[in-house]
Amino acid sequence: MKSPAIPQDEHDILNDAYRFLRDHNDPPANGTPECLHFWEQAAKDACELVGSKWKNHPLAMEVMLGIYSYLEKKCKAKS
Repeated sequence: MKSPAIPQDEHDILNDAYRFLRDHNDPPANGTPECLHFWEQAAKDACELVGSKWKNHPLAMEVMLGIYSYLEKKCKAKS
């Protein structure tokens, strides 16, 4: 049975989410000099994708929130 094709906008959102995670996958530990810069850049990049590019598409909002939360956990684990 052939599975239905995913809509192009959803496919593109997931590709952007993958690239965001790839580019922000190594957050520094809390309290380090690099920490503030990392989170400022991550927040800026996430907002550009969700708000500007995807116009608050529900999938973009949910996926990026999940990735951002995951990165926070990685950051805290290094602290």
